[in-house]
Amino acid sequence: MPRSDIDPRLMQQLLQTFSAQLEERLQAIVDGLLALEQSATGEARTKLLDAIFRAAHNIKGAARGVGLERAAELAHALEDLFSALKRETVVNQPGLVELCLSAVDGMRRLVEADTTDSPVGQASVELLQRVRAVAAGAAPPPASAAAPTATRRSLADTVRLPVARLDRIADLAEELQASNIRVDDHYQVSRQQHDLAQRLKQLWAQINQTRQNTSQIGHPQSAILQDRHLLIEASDLILEIERLADSMQRGLRATVAQLRPLASGLREDVRDLRMVPAESVLKPFVLTVRELARDLDKRVELVLEGERLEMDRAILDALRDPLIHLLRNAVDHGIEAPTQRRLMGKAETGLITLRLEREGQSVVITVSDDGAGVDSTRVRGRIRELGLASEEEVAALSSRALLDYLFRPGFSTRSVVSEVSGRGVGLDVVQVNLQALGGRITVETELNGGTRFRLCLPLTLASDHGLLVRAAGQVFALPSLYVQRILELAPTRILEVSGSQAVTVDDTPVPLRDLATLLGQRGAVDDYAELISVVVIQRGWQRVALRVDHVLGEREMVVKPLAPPLVAVRHIAGGTLGRDGDILLVLAVGDLLTSALGAGGRVVSHAHAEARPAPRILVADDSITTRTLEQSILENAGYRVQVVADGEQAWEALHNGSFDLLITDVEMPELDGFELTRRIRGDSLLADLPVVIVTSLGSEEHRRRGLEVRADAYVVKSSFETRELLEVVGQLL
Repeated sequence: MPRSDIDPRLMQQLLQTFSAQLEERLQAIVDGLLALEQSATGEARTKLLDAIFRAAHNIKGAARGVGLERAAELAHALEDLFSALKRETVVNQPGLVELCLSAVDGMRRLVEADTTDSPVGQASVELLQRVRAVAAGAAPPPASAAAPTATRRSLADTVRLPVARLDRIADLAEELQASNIRVDDHYQVSRQQHDLAQRLKQLWAQINQTRQNTSQIGHPQSAILQDRHLLIEASDLILEIERLADSMQRGLRATVAQLRPLASGLREDVRDLRMVPAESVLKPFVLTVRELARDLDKRVELVLEGERLEMDRAILDALRDPLIHLLRNAVDHGIEAPTQRRLMGKAETGLITLRLEREGQSVVITVSDDGAGVDSTRVRGRIRELGLASEEEVAALSSRALLDYLFRPGFSTRSVVSEVSGRGVGLDVVQVNLQALGGRITVETELNGGTRFRLCLPLTLASDHGLLVRAAGQVFALPSLYVQRILELAPTRILEVSGSQAVTVDDTPVPLRDLATLLGQRGAVDDYAELISVVVIQRGWQRVALRVDHVLGEREMVVKPLAPPLVAVRHIAGGTLGRDGDILLVLAVGDLLTSALGAGGRVVSHAHAEARPAPRILVADDSITTRTLEQSILENAGYRVQVVADGEQAWEALHNGSFDLLITDVEMPELDGFELTRRIRGDSLLADLPVVIVTSLGSEEHRRRGLEVRADAYVVKSSFETRELLEVVGQLL
């Protein structure tokens, strides 16, 4: 039936369905052809030929069904060729697979031409004639003449879903509707409460008015009687309000308990709709590597592992270019020529492995090859040639720092430009693209033992948790995905670096910036704070420490993007609802990193901190684990700490040194914590020393004993948290 005879809307739906199925069937043909090339014989060969024959047959029928006659003709010619291979009237010979692969790409071009009513080039006509001729017994053209052209194909705009998944979403939607009805019932009860409260307010106004009139006119008996009636009615109203509040509280508690898993389940299921198997992007890479190897006169095989892992469509599509760069790099830089590999005792065909693995909410992609590896001597030489570091700096570079130069823009170990590489474009593109996805990349290499690139990135771009922070009197949300560390630091731990400031994280200086200042607000002014709150954010290789007023904790959030004309507001990614229904701004980590790394300035003044030494704390605990933990926590917060193993040692240390605070356990040999505290309070020189008891004894009796000996704070180890201890110490000092 001609396409013009079909309703346009129906035709559009048919074409979308055909396009989705076309890619699956064309990929099946490519996979089968590449497997045939590996000299499949017997039953395996028969199954492969049956599979690619059925795929071509199905494409032919579907193309004719939607009026794509030229694509149907090419599919028919391929079908005839595969049938001839099955009957063995045509044998597999050099150039045959390349011709079929060219026909696969030609099919895509014909479909695009037919759907856009574009003219068909002479090359497509000649391709159809060559396939028909080979199916009739002619020799295939040379491989170079029939070489397929790798094309970039985005993921389809439509997805195919199992009916079971749609049924689950429908069930969840019905449950949510039922919960919505119950919430509306609670709202009606709250309106009743409001009306009763208004009536109660009026009654109290009447009572006050009656008393005022009584004092002015003087009829106490009648006033008392009227007050009594009003108070009785008010009492009844209070009881009714209390009953309604209790009922609504129970109902809301039950409804919220039902809504939480429903909303979570629906969110996860809807998010899963965006997940597609990675093989939809990865499988065409097998052909890409094959073409690159042929252009370079090499033999290379790409092996995919874990390609059925499902990933976010947006991430998968964005990964296409980085992965192509890595594969191109492996074929050109990594894999040696066949003769060279033979001389080194390696197989003539180089092996590249692309493996996908899931680790929690992240996916790890490893691209490894068995090629030459990275020559560190050559890398050092190129660094010198390009003037990227001094002679002394180059000589001092560690292996990891040396490999980091591979990701510098414009850096290449090749001095001669080729069509494949040597242009200084590739690995820097990989790093930039991964940073945009919130991912990171590492590289390991061994000379003549191959190279391995490890890409780690989130499974999905959707972030449903945020860290709430306060800066300049306003609460903001930072996507938890990019929050690497939360720190409480003493000003003395801040480093001065070239007119700017930094903090040490994992033995590495990280730039320190004030969040309020970055957002154009007035920055922090409390330069004399004992501790400052710092949030370390990271995206890719970029990392910065942000000073904030307070860290308020983490919460679930649904981020809504800004509507026009606010979509271009710097530093703001969107908004989310706070606990009180207010709108919280969600910060854009990429903008923050760009602003922070391009800015300088001082966050904290050291004038006061340097003039006054950090407080000195004595820790007494017979458990080496506990006292070491407490020492680490306190020293990381900037305090000077001395530890002892029992009460007697603590008593001696207090008389031999000067301390600003004591932290003591209770159950210790020689002298327990209660008796130690009692002695301190009875000593005229130590009586005012703040004492914090940290113990596993949490009964009321032990707490009471702590109060009796006048300890300033009593912290139970079972509920012990770093922040709790630091808050107690900070308050006492």
